[in-house]
Amino acid sequence: MDKQRLAALLLESQVPDTQKVKATTAELQKNYYPNPQCLLLLIELIATESNVGIRQQAAITANRLAEKHWEAIPKEQKPAVREHLVQATLREQNAACRHAESRLIATIATIDFEEGQWTELFPALVNLSASANVAERQVASYIIFSLLEANPTNFAGDEIKLLELFHRNIQDAESADVRINTMMSIGAMLLIFDAEEDAESVKALHTLIPLMVEVLKAAVTAGDDEKIGQAFEVFQQFLAYESALLGGFLKDLIQFMIDLAANTEAEDEVRSQALAFLAQTVRYRRMKIQGMKDMGKQLTHKAMVILTEIDDDEDEDDMGPARSALALLDQLSGDLPPRQVIVPLLDALPQFVTSENPGYKKAGILALGNVVEGAPDFIASQVKTIMPHVINLLNDADLGVRHAALIGLSRLADDVAEELSPYSEPLMTALVKNLQAAMAPTGDAKQTKKNIEIIRSVCGALDSLSEGLDSEFMKQYAGELVSNIGALVAHEDYKVKVAASGALGAIAESLGEDFKPYFEQTMVALGPFLTIKDSEEDLSLRSGVCDSIGRVAAAVGAQAFQPYVVDLMKSSEEALHLDNSRLRESSFILWSSLAKVYTNEFAPFLPGVFTGLFQSLELEEEELKLELTEDEKGIANTTEEIITGGKRVKVKRASEEDEMEDEEDEDDWEDYGVSPEALEKEVAIEILGDIITHACGAAEIKQYLKKAIEMISPLSEHSYEGCRKATIATLWRAYARVWQLYEEESGASWEPGLPLKQNPDPALVELAEIVTSATLHLWNEEADRGVVTEINRNVAATLKACGPAILARGEMMTEIVTVLTALITRSHPCQQDLGDEDEDQEVEGTSEYDWLVIDTALDVVIGLAVALGPNFAELWKIFEKPILKFASSEAENIERSTGVGVIAECAANMEAAVSPYTQKLLNLLLKRLSDPDQETRSNAAYATGQLIYNSTDSNTYLPHYETILQKLEPMLQITDARLKDNAAGCLCRMIISHPDRIPLGHVLPALVDLLPLKEDYEENTPVYECISKLYEAGEHTIQQLTPRLVPVFEAVLSPPVEQLEDETREIVRRTVAFLHNANAGLFASHPNVLSLAGLA
Repeated sequence: MDKQRLAALLLESQVPDTQKVKATTAELQKNYYPNPQCLLLLIELIATESNVGIRQQAAITANRLAEKHWEAIPKEQKPAVREHLVQATLREQNAACRHAESRLIATIATIDFEEGQWTELFPALVNLSASANVAERQVASYIIFSLLEANPTNFAGDEIKLLELFHRNIQDAESADVRINTMMSIGAMLLIFDAEEDAESVKALHTLIPLMVEVLKAAVTAGDDEKIGQAFEVFQQFLAYESALLGGFLKDLIQFMIDLAANTEAEDEVRSQALAFLAQTVRYRRMKIQGMKDMGKQLTHKAMVILTEIDDDEDEDDMGPARSALALLDQLSGDLPPRQVIVPLLDALPQFVTSENPGYKKAGILALGNVVEGAPDFIASQVKTIMPHVINLLNDADLGVRHAALIGLSRLADDVAEELSPYSEPLMTALVKNLQAAMAPTGDAKQTKKNIEIIRSVCGALDSLSEGLDSEFMKQYAGELVSNIGALVAHEDYKVKVAASGALGAIAESLGEDFKPYFEQTMVALGPFLTIKDSEEDLSLRSGVCDSIGRVAAAVGAQAFQPYVVDLMKSSEEALHLDNSRLRESSFILWSSLAKVYTNEFAPFLPGVFTGLFQSLELEEEELKLELTEDEKGIANTTEEIITGGKRVKVKRASEEDEMEDEEDEDDWEDYGVSPEALEKEVAIEILGDIITHACGAAEIKQYLKKAIEMISPLSEHSYEGCRKATIATLWRAYARVWQLYEEESGASWEPGLPLKQNPDPALVELAEIVTSATLHLWNEEADRGVVTEINRNVAATLKACGPAILARGEMMTEIVTVLTALITRSHPCQQDLGDEDEDQEVEGTSEYDWLVIDTALDVVIGLAVALGPNFAELWKIFEKPILKFASSEAENIERSTGVGVIAECAANMEAAVSPYTQKLLNLLLKRLSDPDQETRSNAAYATGQLIYNSTDSNTYLPHYETILQKLEPMLQITDARLKDNAAGCLCRMIISHPDRIPLGHVLPALVDLLPLKEDYEENTPVYECISKLYEAGEHTIQQLTPRLVPVFEAVLSPPVEQLEDETREIVRRTVAFLHNANAGLFASHPNVLSLAGLA
């Protein structure tokens, strides 16, 4: 084996010529890499070669081959080789070569340490790090870092010794390299700390944190971008481990980063990195930050001020300080309670949006738009104070401000569109005005670019607002909007075309069937884009148009859309083969829309639909591609795929440009984000659930469900949370659909309680095993809040719809109680800071995302009550304490209102079994009937009525009847929060239970004045049951009120049908028949009542 030839080949492998590189790699792979002797030759080249490029390539290559060949090197040769390598590294003048050689030393040492060899290396490095020669200290410090980075567990037990060494080295007065190498070493060893078992080491670590901050400060002062990035990375590493490792220094570190981010004299990149650290800290230490007084407020204000620097011409993808501040605001709103973020933001908003400085106006509205996703409920409650500012900014004289306002409006409407509906008129006026101004011709290229941004933003705002725009209102603007936006479909900028097509879909969605007059012209305008495929821009436009047409189909309905279905399905199936993931996703979404429109009539298309979805689900992880050089492919001994992290990864063919790039540190593969394939799978799984739910009957379930379940079940363990979430949802939806079909076929309905009253079909039992197994595997340990929330939602919905059968599977009941207890006591892993899962982290207040986890868990508790009926009384003993704690909360209105609502639902479903709990529940509800929060009072009225209606412990509640009536009376005059309806329901349940204890002559006229109920149709059940019973009893007051009740009967028997459940409708029908038989003249002025009741 020729050393000189090897050197020549290594040099040739760096030449920017793909063909030569391939030939060189082939020779290396055939004649050198398989032979252990090659490793020794490479080390010899490191020590003797004068060409720096060859030395570096030799070190990189040797590092990769060491794991394969080092153990094959004769034992007697190894000491000399090690010494040779260390001395070469000490002599090395080139930093990149020195680092590559240090990593090679670390790789060999890691192998040796496992065999108890080269034990003298680390003591020698410790001595060398104290050398008077600064170069030797630099080499020693980097090798130590490389050793720790390679395998820190080799040093477990030596934490104190290491920290003593690092305490000296991190203060090296001569070398910034020694200081940063030491800081990186500290980051690399964090894995081996155990805060509970070794408090002494953690205390020693704490003494280094201020010194680490000084290292970052010095790097910032020196403008050394590499060291700045390395220092930030170490601080980021701390966030991945238990918070005790930073301890009380976390707050000081946050404050330092805030000040650095706000320092306009610092480099933008430095400020952006500080903001990124703050965002990550909020994400992984949210509980700690919540406990820091005014920290959320300070972070919010600083981010808003930094955001004022945003430039109209700033690239959306450029994460400078302003956009990094937006990302921080987004993180803050999702992870901290509204009182710590939204309240201070809204307090500052008037000052920002009324400023003379356009930057402040833009910052105010963009900040508002960015936080709404994290706190939609709170923002919705503040719409009245927010919207005047938004409307003013939409009409501002400054074009940049108007553009920002359009973006902010879109973000608002994405989450609170319905709450914006009272402002439809001024909003639409402003949108039309902005659109018309932007469509005016201009010869100014800069103005044209700005106009395009305005047009796209107006279309985006219309798209977002569509859910809250009433069809009657939209009729006023439909003609003008369809005309103007339809014209934009022919715009020369493809992004405008995409935005315009989305806006047309939104207009159709808001108009519903009233869009039919514009349907044909819209299809003519959009249709041609469903076949374009010559460029990536064509495919993006085709995708947007496909999405829009799906919304149009849902609006105009099955019959009107029928002529287009076949051609559209052909286009969508062709799109699957155009190598564009986004276009495939659009095809899937279109299929979902059509399945919902055509339901069982969609069956002819199901073979192609399932084939397309299955193909996406079959995409393997190897579709992630590594860009390797030819040399690296040779070392890996493949041009196809390699295994990394236990997963297959395909090797991507490198371009000549790729080959020319500097490959320093190329062996440090980057962490991959979410792959396009994973995102596509997420959509495919969701759409599969839609198809099964809406378009599959018994035959289709038999044909496709087994394979579908087999394909998606493993994805419940996917590394991407979106796939896990979609998988669990689709599994539960599939179970619910099969149960629905089973009930339709058998004619039997489930009954509450365990043991089961009837045994389900064996196929259902098998499916239940799969669903519960996948769910329980995740539910207890899942750290992502979104996944846990999705599990909660689906379990709750299925229990309510399908009953207790799934609870009879294995350990499901035990496990569900365990996980719910953890969730509603805030002790689940998804509710803890990263690394602090076993720590008590309770703080006052909660973010809306965190509350959603609890809220949906409480909905599962209600689902259990529905499924178990009176049997739930035993479980109530477990859940009672935390639920009563919520209902008694003094800190949060939402906790009280939700807790009281859960009590109501549980009492209703326990029926008489709630009786033993009457005293405790009544004591609480009497307080809540006077609650300052109207939602809580409303729920308390509902709960009180349910308790009285179901409990047999009348001795406990009857003495409080008069008090309850006094508390209900003022509610009958309040229109908010369904107070009238729930008070009416409570009154009626009290009358049904004990009519003799109610002053009917006083109460009934007031009750009838409230009818028909307008908000909470569920309360129609007790209302008309009560009225019916009073007529049956011949009660005098109700008979006198009959002329006022006849038009009420007409109203509730008329649309919307949702006003009455079937049983209640029958009660009203019987009441009408009873009254008609007694006195037909009562209906002379309302003959339609008899028709609606089926009596004429």
